Amino acid sequence: MATEDTYVATRAERILGTMVITIVVFSVLAFIAIITAGITQLDLTSPIGSAILVLPGIGLPIAFVLMIALLILNMIRRRKNASAGSR
Repeated sequence: MATEDTYVATRAERILGTMVITIVVFSVLAFIAIITAGITQLDLTSPIGSAILVLPGIGLPIAFVLMIALLILNMIRRRKNASAGSR
């Protein structure tokens, strides 16, 4: 009979996951805004427009680093569970 592995995410994993999803969503929305502004010939030289132009360039690398941190946390947790289970 197979045993069920119940996975409960830690608080750090939930926070990192939420941060990654939020940053990626905002970056994708900024991409859509940039494309829409290009199609409609809107000027993005205002401070808000400049922030929209810069957001994907900063947000996506940060999301990538946070995703790697989440992966490392998950690997550490799995190793601890595996070593505790083998005892």
